[in-house]
Amino acid sequence: MNLDQHFLTDEEIAKLVVSLCEIKKNDIVVEIGGGNGEITKFIPKCNLTVMEKDKKLAEKLKQRFPDAKIIHGDGVGAIKRIDFDFLVSSVPYSICEPLMRELLLHSFKKAVLILPQYFINNIESNETSLSFLAKEFLEIKIIKEIEREKFFPRPRVDSYLVEVKPKKSDGILKKMYLQQDKKVKNALREAIAEVLKRTKKQANETIKGLKITDKTLNKNIRMLSYHELKYLREATK
Repeated sequence: MNLDQHFLTDEEIAKLVVSLCEIKKNDIVVEIGGGNGEITKFIPKCNLTVMEKDKKLAEKLKQRFPDAKIIHGDGVGAIKRIDFDFLVSSVPYSICEPLMRELLLHSFKKAVLILPQYFINNIESNETSLSFLAKEFLEIKIIKEIEREKFFPRPRVDSYLVEVKPKKSDGILKKMYLQQDKKVKNALREAIAEVLKRTKKQANETIKGLKITDKTLNKNIRMLSYHELKYLREATK
């Protein structure tokens, strides 16, 4: 295994990944972890960007898919600067969480991802900040189970093929969460002012009435726990 990748070997599943997106010619499509082009080869003509961390594989992809933009580097970091309609990926295990967190910050039509079962099970059953945010802001639909035999090298766990869509949300919690570089007290003030059409002074008075602890208010948005996020959701409804 190279750079945490298990390469999909089942062409029918690769075709299904692409067909679920219903890609049109003018769509902006991103693939993370192009590998040997197992999925890439089925993507129809569009505005395609493929990201691959393995330098040798990236060079091969450039030769094989000259019409696509091939980026050698970190996929999660790269999509911070890209607006896209569709994202497809057989996701390397080590970037499952950072990729899902990044999707929370984007507006897109659909992501079709192959993810390890344990990761989806953790989102569905555990009380973590990611599980809270994923349920709050994303629609995650399991399409089918993929046995570990469908990959090379063979991983230790089975996978799920999933569809991910952003939920429409203009609420205070979402407006606050999108301000990743701020402390809660500042992001919350801006969110309340925007959503409720309040002045900053009025927003500060509203925050005082929510009885949020100073510890939570002084945290960076990224550091909020499951229970803090849950409290903020209930307090700002």
